[in-house]
Amino acid sequence: MDEATRALCRRLSVEDPLHIEIESKRRVRASQAENLREHLFGLKGVRHTRESAFFDQYLDTPELSLLRAGASLRLRYKGDGTYVYLQYKGPGFHEQGALFRSEFSSDRLASAVRGESHHDIVHFADISVTDILRRHADPAMSGAMRRHLGDKTIARVNRGVILCLYRKDKFRVKLKGGFLEPSLDKLCAFHIRPTGLHPLSTFWEFENEIKSEDIAFKLEHIGEMRKFDTRLARRFDLPAEKLDKYHRCAAHFHAQALCPRRTG
Repeated sequence: MDEATRALCRRLSVEDPLHIEIESKRRVRASQAENLREHLFGLKGVRHTRESAFFDQYLDTPELSLLRAGASLRLRYKGDGTYVYLQYKGPGFHEQGALFRSEFSSDRLASAVRGESHHDIVHFADISVTDILRRHADPAMSGAMRRHLGDKTIARVNRGVILCLYRKDKFRVKLKGGFLEPSLDKLCAFHIRPTGLHPLSTFWEFENEIKSEDIAFKLEHIGEMRKFDTRLARRFDLPAEKLDKYHRCAAHFHAQALCPRRTG
């Protein structure tokens, strides 16, 4: 591991650079989303790999400790909703037009699937995040979460009040030794209440990620990702997005979490 990689691992507080993702995010106006999608389908050297639909349930403490920390923790439901796993993204930083952050996923969580649900989807009394990390996550994931959040915060994760539905189109741009993975996402976010789902927002987002198991390759190809994004942004006016999906879906809660409560 060279010094640049060690410095990046220290900055993100991870031990293995394999868990570092480098991506970009841009906002997409709803009026331009389908035109952008058609444009991506027609671009030379860009291959559409798949279209998928799935949903996430974002988890946090009652005090929204993860939201405050810039991290996100989500249960992702794929396929028919029975393929479930826990995904954690640690606090990151923006540099050179890219977002650097850590990303971890657990094994499949058969015990998190309920035969019937009402408004809560997951019974945290039956399976806690601490249990999931002990039974289904590798030490790299649990270790990073402990360093970023602390055991007490992890033990207090008992809320999953934001549900986000996705429609995602993934593309691939081949590079020697890896590839770019542009994607166009439509997201519908809901607040889970005892009385049902309350719509929060619907928005489109363009992402581009450098995919490789070699962190040096990712660092070397940030320029290619930036050039690809810049060409699209000039054509479709795609402003850079600083918020990740959790913070954008929870924009109202984010403001409440970061603004101190005034007392009389």
